[in-house]
Amino acid sequence: MKTKPLYLQILIRLAFLIVPLLALYFLIVFNYDPHKHCVGDEHRHTMGPMLGFVIFSGFIAGFWLLGIIVELIYKHFDKNKKLAYWLISLVVMASLVALFFI
Repeated sequence: MKTKPLYLQILIRLAFLIVPLLALYFLIVFNYDPHKHCVGDEHRHTMGPMLGFVIFSGFIAGFWLLGIIVELIYKHFDKNKKLAYWLISLVVMASLVALFFI
């Protein structure tokens, strides 16, 4: 069985993180009206649903990281060690980003 190139496998795993985050972002951008509370010439812009965006983004990133860790454990016992090393680097980078974000 022919396997996919390594860069394509990494891009697919990153797409599983980026696509839900973009969908959540566009959902908030296109559904929230910042001028809803404006009265006349007074602009009362609010942050709106940004707290929910941060919380749901954290859930998405956490589940993605958990999925990558499970796949890393699976790949550790598989024959494809090169992909396992790339997954380790993804887990380390995502963990560092999560730590700096908190």
